[in-house]
Amino acid sequence: MVNKEKKDLRYVKTERLIRKSFHDLVQEKDMNRITVRELVERAEINKTTFYAHYETLPDLIDTLERENIDYIMDNLDQVELLYKDSDQFIENLYRNLKDCRIVTIGKNGAGSQRFIERLKNALSEEIDIKGIDTEPYKRTLVILKFILHGILGIISTESEEDNEIEYIKLLVKNGLQKDYL
Repeated sequence: MVNKEKKDLRYVKTERLIRKSFHDLVQEKDMNRITVRELVERAEINKTTFYAHYETLPDLIDTLERENIDYIMDNLDQVELLYKDSDQFIENLYRNLKDCRIVTIGKNGAGSQRFIERLKNALSEEIDIKGIDTEPYKRTLVILKFILHGILGIISTESEEDNEIEYIKLLVKNGLQKDYL
């Protein structure tokens, strides 16, 4: 069992190194092709040290995704804004996704499908918990997936255009109309 309760300075610094090294690697290659060997070489630690923090590489990925989803859900404000004020919901989601620097998603989009599915499920659970009637919005999960893909696409390409998020808002609010294409 990995001792994640240990919080001395060396442990914290090593944890930071592991995460940064993973983030750097996922920017260079598909997440599923990263090995523990590459990660520990990049972090300049040994395998034993890595395994003191995580049982496996998928354990690291799962931890990072779970932390990011928890952060997003804790800071999203109100999930019901998706129905009441989609612009505000999209802004909140964009801000939170950008703030948490999702390290499991590389520039090539690697890892985004799994993360999007997990976040979509967390949002859907929140909608269910709050008892929001989605009957009038039969395609809620499709819309959530669209919004997440769009926002993550903007973030992963590090676009400098501020108005790209505005296009997502317009499409969600008004659908595909000639005026917005």
